[in-house]
Amino acid sequence: MSNNDRTVPQGWMATGTPDQQTVTPDWLVVDAPPIEGVTFKEIRPVATSNGYLTEVFREEWALDQSPVGQVFQRTMYPGAVTGWHAHAATLDRLFCCAGSVRISLFDGRKASPSFGTVWHKIVGALRPAIVTIPPGVWHGVVALGPETALLLNLVDKAYAYDAPDHWRLPPDTEQIPYKLV
Repeated sequence: MSNNDRTVPQGWMATGTPDQQTVTPDWLVVDAPPIEGVTFKEIRPVATSNGYLTEVFREEWALDQSPVGQVFQRTMYPGAVTGWHAHAATLDRLFCCAGSVRISLFDGRKASPSFGTVWHKIVGALRPAIVTIPPGVWHGVVALGPETALLLNLVDKAYAYDAPDHWRLPPDTEQIPYKLV
């Protein structure tokens, strides 16, 4: 039954709102990120004889055209919050390989067709995905669940120690219409 074929159930005291489709029958995500320049790719782990292999990034996925300038990992204790941050020139590619996190984005680019849009996705070891975040898009991460999360970032430009490309706002800022905490 498609969403268009569903009718309000008769005899219910409350009808609610029916869910929209979020995955295909092959469990591929159908909701494209609504923020201009953001890409999201779910990745299927491959069962091996001694565990699982999960690819993190491949050039032929064509998620973006930028090089990989540095790869780093960040551990996050349960409930940890990064706070909002954005970059003027750096492209982030986030992949959670242990635990799970909620990645929240806010398009702060005034010239963007998706200016002002907020987007969230929960990703992690059980639902691997990579999220590409262009410069000017504010993002924050919250570690979910009872275990430490491990987040990889495959940036296009290596961290500049003398002039970091990091702009920060607190997790509960009034400048973004969503509070991370």
